[in-house]
Amino acid sequence: MARFCLFNTSCSMPCPRLFVLIVLAAAAATRASAQDWFTVAGYPEIAGSDVVQISPALSHWNGQVTLEVRATRRADRTSYSGIPYRSYSGMAVVDCESTKGWFLTLTYYGEPNWQGQASKMASFKPDQAPMAFTDIPGEPAMKVIRAACAAAR
Repeated sequence: MARFCLFNTSCSMPCPRLFVLIVLAAAAATRASAQDWFTVAGYPEIAGSDVVQISPALSHWNGQVTLEVRATRRADRTSYSGIPYRSYSGMAVVDCESTKGWFLTLTYYGEPNWQGQASKMASFKPDQAPMAFTDIPGEPAMKVIRAACAAAR
């Protein structure tokens, strides 16, 4: 019968401590990266406020940039296609030449701050779901576009 010895120093089997350390380090890195969002608009530390954030991990090709974008709203909203939500996250594309951005996918949540189970997922064609962030001051869509294009240079 095989014994698994993780922290038992008297175990005669080779202990997979290095493997465990690698797994723990990867889990910590994943947890840290899940919290690495750049706030474009709003104040995430203030509960119940409008916030737009982008992930610093992006890819670019041929003048276009793909990045993750998420927004949480201070009140319940309805998307332009009739989906009720309080927050959403999705994959967006920014065309640096035309200075336009649109969503390719969106995952909607009924709770703020991307909490709870996703209520709906939607996919879009290019230019079908433009980044708008209606009623959030400071032109967050243009800030997302400028940040994505600056990072791609």
